[in-house]
Amino acid sequence: MSHLQPEMITSRVGYFPGSVNVGVVLGESGAILVDSGLDAQTAKKIKKGLDAMAQPLVAIVQTHAHADHFGGNAYLLGCWPDALVYAPPLEEAIIRCPLLEPIYLGMGAQPLPELRNKFLLAEASRVDRILPTEGKVEIDGVSFTILSLPGHSWQQVGLVCDDICFAADSYFGEETLEKHKLPFLIDAHETILSLVKLVETNYTGYLPGHGPYTTAVEPILTRNIHGHRRLMDMIESILAEERTLEQGLALLCERLQLSLENMTGYVLYRTAFMGYLVGLLREERIRYRFAANQLLWSKIE
Repeated sequence: MSHLQPEMITSRVGYFPGSVNVGVVLGESGAILVDSGLDAQTAKKIKKGLDAMAQPLVAIVQTHAHADHFGGNAYLLGCWPDALVYAPPLEEAIIRCPLLEPIYLGMGAQPLPELRNKFLLAEASRVDRILPTEGKVEIDGVSFTILSLPGHSWQQVGLVCDDICFAADSYFGEETLEKHKLPFLIDAHETILSLVKLVETNYTGYLPGHGPYTTAVEPILTRNIHGHRRLMDMIESILAEERTLEQGLALLCERLQLSLENMTGYVLYRTAFMGYLVGLLREERIRYRFAANQLLWSKIE
């Protein structure tokens, strides 16, 4: 994280920029964070920033339960034990029991040692309040509008305060899209619906979890939608012949010039690939069947 001081957008809304952006909103008695970053190292820098502003931490609002978005909680709550943690349904269970993340990525089996790293297994954090997935919530005298933005994660939410939208990982900045040619998601269909929902909004500014703040969000939202559609078309073409999930993933990685060289990359790409298959199934573009003890996927002609 490059700055200890947040970049303020309005008099009370800003963010700590970094590989994961951490939102900050100034309440009546202290600071409200939107997510907390990857780990204690990030959290220490955030604490220094809050100390420099003379703002105690009063709350952390989680957008979703991926380790890079709540890994700083444990350190920050150790510094400010009275701060409240808010999280959406289902996501809160993973934040409280973070082993669930490598469990689901490992298809439910006991997670291999290679999956017990800080990118997939954060330190556990309590959750004090369950967020509704839509509507409004008041925290420390500040009103937030909650947007349901599933697709990247099950019950991911965005938050709007002072007409600034914290969009979580509903969309990615240009650099992140270039880096992650197969972006992580659990349902491509829901991901696109969430992007379309954001296109129809007209907030003053938008901050994704990964990428720059912008006041003109439509071009990058459109780029995200086109990117997901392109991947769905590519997968559909790969399934012109019946394939197993492993065969389909290997062919897709070949086309995207991706290399599967470690267990972390493999489980993330495999889950994302399955998320695109789920999306294609929901759009009735592919089907599956069992033959010779194999699950086979194919395009619907």
